[in-house]
Amino acid sequence: MRPQAGKDKILDAALDLFATRGFHRTSVDQIAAKAGVSKGLTYNYFDRKEDLLIALVERASEAMVSVAGVHAGSATGYQIMLRDLLARFGRMLKQNHEGLSFQLSLLFDPALQDLLRPLLRKRSEGLLAASKDLFHTAGVADPEMTARRFVSELDGIALHYLRVFEDYPLDDMLIGLYENYKDIGK
Repeated sequence: MRPQAGKDKILDAALDLFATRGFHRTSVDQIAAKAGVSKGLTYNYFDRKEDLLIALVERASEAMVSVAGVHAGSATGYQIMLRDLLARFGRMLKQNHEGLSFQLSLLFDPALQDLLRPLLRKRSEGLLAASKDLFHTAGVADPEMTARRFVSELDGIALHYLRVFEDYPLDDMLIGLYENYKDIGK
């Protein structure tokens, strides 16, 4: 097995078990068994269960920040970049529903807050920076404040879709968000 493939199997098993059983009720033995690898191989990649959790959050963070990535100087117009960003965001939420929903639940676990706060802050800073670049490209007068408002709205949409409402109109909300922001540039 390729090293990255083994690591990914372990992370996928950990995510599944953490999401269904909870972080605190899942053991490394259970993760190794679900991944079909030895406990020793699991510890070869991850020193402790918390390191698995950190790796999962980092993996999701990379996906989220890449969704928001804007290429400065792109020949693509602002409205197209905004539309594409929101489409990628919607797909990412749908494709990673279980894992992202689980990660939201971690925000309210006092035992894990100190461990996860720096990772989640880094994720938020990445999304904020990418959004600021987008609004700078659009010629918005205050791209930082616009980006903060935009990211807050994305966070609210994600929260409602992932954890609050069962039949949340995600696509309609993203279309509405596009309509609110499409003409704010020069």
